[in-house]
Amino acid sequence: MVVAGMALLAVLAYQAVASLSVATAQEEQTAEVGDQVGQPEQSGYVYEAQPGDTYTQIARKAIQTYGIDNGVNLTQAGIVFAETNLTQEAAAGDLAAGQEITVKGDLVKKWVEAAGKLSEAEQKAWDVYVPFVDFNTDKVGESS
Repeated sequence: MVVAGMALLAVLAYQAVASLSVATAQEEQTAEVGDQVGQPEQSGYVYEAQPGDTYTQIARKAIQTYGIDNGVNLTQAGIVFAETNLTQEAAAGDLAAGQEITVKGDLVKKWVEAAGKLSEAEQKAWDVYVPFVDFNTDKVGESS
């Protein structure tokens, strides 16, 4: 009886693993197709964190690069809005020097577009932070 029970458990375990493998293969195939459909041309912005870099600075650089590449001109308040929301959505923590950071292109696009739709009152609210921001990102995320 014990042997039969163990054999049954073995069969059930095999079936569970087999069905899990099939489901995983199907999910991977679906993910590959989904990755190709409706994605922006740029899948992301890749940077190498330098000593002292923060995710907010990396996000700022990605936003500025997106603006240059796509002819989008945000106000400085709009950049602060976009970088803040991008950083919060990424749930970014501290960066280590040399760490590779990829900022997703679709998220950059999302927050740049939202920043372009800020009302005058919202612009003024974000403008409060502008004097405290260094918008020069030349060395951010770039190895020397």
